[in-house]
Amino acid sequence: MKRNLVKTLLLIVLLLLAVVLGKVLGDVCANVAFLDWLSLSASFGLDPTTLDLAIVNFTFGARIELNTAQAILLLIAILVYSRIRVKD
Repeated sequence: MKRNLVKTLLLIVLLLLAVVLGKVLGDVCANVAFLDWLSLSASFGLDPTTLDLAIVNFTFGARIELNTAQAILLLIAILVYSRIRVKD
């Protein structure tokens, strides 16, 4: 049980690090001529929509923007995670 929790937390940390570092790397490389391809990004998701029920308002929406550096680092994080062995 504890081993599964540790592995799950490790995966979440690795994925979050990959996303954050990929965003920083993509932003830094945007101004470098031969590395500007790392900052190419795609954005997809749902635009915010409001549901007004007179008493309460709900706003739903989600947008994900993923650049090339983030995609590469996410793949690396998944490969690293698959190679890590957690001891009991």
